[in-house]
Amino acid sequence: MAKRLAKARFDWLESARELAIVVAGVLVALLAQEVVQDWQWDHKVAVATAAMRDELLSDDGPQIYQRAAMHPCVLQTLDRVREAVERGRSRAEIGKAIDGYWVEFRTFDRLALDSANSSDIAAHMPQDQLRDMTRVYQIMPLMERTNAQEGADLARLRAFRRTGSAVSDAEKDRVLEAVEALRSDEQIIWLRVQAKLPLLMNMGPLDQKRVQHFMANARQHYGTCVKDLPADWPNGAPARPLGQG
Repeated sequence: MAKRLAKARFDWLESARELAIVVAGVLVALLAQEVVQDWQWDHKVAVATAAMRDELLSDDGPQIYQRAAMHPCVLQTLDRVREAVERGRSRAEIGKAIDGYWVEFRTFDRLALDSANSSDIAAHMPQDQLRDMTRVYQIMPLMERTNAQEGADLARLRAFRRTGSAVSDAEKDRVLEAVEALRSDEQIIWLRVQAKLPLLMNMGPLDQKRVQHFMANARQHYGTCVKDLPADWPNGAPARPLGQG
């Protein structure tokens, strides 16, 4: 009888040890899986964050910077067109004033943010960092729609005939309607740029080569009217070198 009890106890201890080994193995496997998943998410978050920063600081940001720098030049040009019309200038003079107006037509993207949201990566990002980026990204759809509207309004302005007799009142009205439509477009963009560009520039330095590229494009059309933004823009402190944070 004692032998049976000893054997039963031995079997129970062996079974308990085997069970403990199995449980420990499962726990180790689960822990290893969790570590691997955490590493994978960390990697995905790092890649997504880098993509969003690149999109904002190398693509959208330099374009927005250009629009901020061009703002006074755009308004001055629209004022010159209106003045030429209202003072009864010749067809050639009005046409020349119209030709002075220029904006660059670009897309304002949020592809990196949309990708992070659709793949659930955004939920794993530091939420304060995601919030700061999202606050800037919020303006991109409106910027793009308004930029596209500018294209249509500019087409109306440039439809002004460059040949013919005296400019009729109907032609003048059409030019002035296009001027004010473009002024409205500019105001929409300007308000968003004022609000978001400082936030964007606080995220890090804009891509210097891209900023210089867009500024060079603007200066081809507006010359020295286009100036680098001051360091504490929009408050008006001395200008800083391009691309510095």
